[in-house]
Amino acid sequence: MTLPEHATFTGRVSAKALRVADDDSRLVAYEVTFAAQARTHWHTHPHGQLLLVTSGTARVQLEGAPVVELGPGDSRWVPPDTRHWHGAAPAGPMTHIAVQEAAADGSTVTWGEPLSDTTYHDERPMPSKGTL
Repeated sequence: MTLPEHATFTGRVSAKALRVADDDSRLVAYEVTFAAQARTHWHTHPHGQLLLVTSGTARVQLEGAPVVELGPGDSRWVPPDTRHWHGAAPAGPMTHIAVQEAAADGSTVTWGEPLSDTTYHDERPMPSKGTL
């Protein structure tokens, strides 16, 4: 499924549900592919989120922290209710698996405003050391 750019993403993004919440577990997982420079808006997750990069170079930023670049095999834990964004680096597409637990009401994300092009391009990313 291709996700609408204006609603929660900047750029071309597609997602495939790998697991949806059910009676046995509130665990939700998606495989998400971002075109070069595509990224999420700022957002939070009620129980946090685990990002596992499978191809390309990802950029991830927690609010108030520097941008980090992640490569294939790298992961990043985003703590509960922490504003952040993530997406592809400028040079090419990126795919990651995003895993989060749904809240009791079934919600998994609260969306905020778009990340500006200026912020995306002006932030100097730090290389990842693998799992963060």
